[in-house]
Amino acid sequence: MLLATFNGRRWLPEQVESILAQEGVRVRLVALDDGSTDGTAEWLAERAREDDRITVLTDSQPSGSSVANFLRLIVRVQPHPDEYVAFADQDDIWVQGKLARHAGMLASGDLDGVSSCVTAFTSSGTTRLVRKDFPQRQFDYLLESPGPGSTFLITPRLASLTAELVDEGGPARAVEFHDSLIYAIARGRGWKWHIDGASTVEYRQHDDNVMGSNTTWAAALERLRLIRSHWLRNHAIALARVALRVADENSRPELQRMLDLFENPTLRNRLALARKAGSMRRRPRDQRIIALLITAGVW
Repeated sequence: MLLATFNGRRWLPEQVESILAQEGVRVRLVALDDGSTDGTAEWLAERAREDDRITVLTDSQPSGSSVANFLRLIVRVQPHPDEYVAFADQDDIWVQGKLARHAGMLASGDLDGVSSCVTAFTSSGTTRLVRKDFPQRQFDYLLESPGPGSTFLITPRLASLTAELVDEGGPARAVEFHDSLIYAIARGRGWKWHIDGASTVEYRQHDDNVMGSNTTWAAALERLRLIRSHWLRNHAIALARVALRVADENSRPELQRMLDLFENPTLRNRLALARKAGSMRRRPRDQRIIALLITAGVW
């Protein structure tokens, strides 16, 4: 498990214990703190002295962001051939059986990645299931992830390919979320991914969330701001470039066509791209919305 932390001392004990308490699997937790000032690093060091399943890495310079810290972990921690790789946020709670359930799916040999739905919860006690398991589409990996990265479990070969692309720089470094990057690499490569309909993570919502679950009006408005600034289109461009790095010859032409449509938003190209909305988002409602936004030139 790769755990990236920054000033998460108030939530970290509950998250770490939910990981170490997973049954039916052998757990190795590797943590890297990003210059916390609230005692997070000290707590991790103390907990590692108590439990040899925990390894704490250090770095002389803060990375500056959650995704950059996760990318450092991906590059520095090479999994053993028999190890699957998971990613842990500092503030969630893993449901018992999460790892054993998803490890069983990967053990079938047909998948390289598994993710799942989550249950968003707040300090006031409200909860909401966040569905991510709508049917996958041909190019959904260019516009959305298959769930929060904290639900991911991936094979060693996918982890190694991700580390290779990140280490060489290029388009992988332009992607702003590690979960989107990993999903795009897997799907661009033609490797299979499963989105589990069960909720395996209790997904804490608070003011410090990097993105959150998109279950509130405030979150929706923030995403609309990103769309209007063309952030989402630029992010899709970066993901398409990453996917092209790993795609085979048969899939490259259509993927290149998608990149061309993203990079040249003329009216004709916007209309062509809008017609492909059904291949870029999994949820039917989202397909209709993105088609309208693309046509109007907002996206």
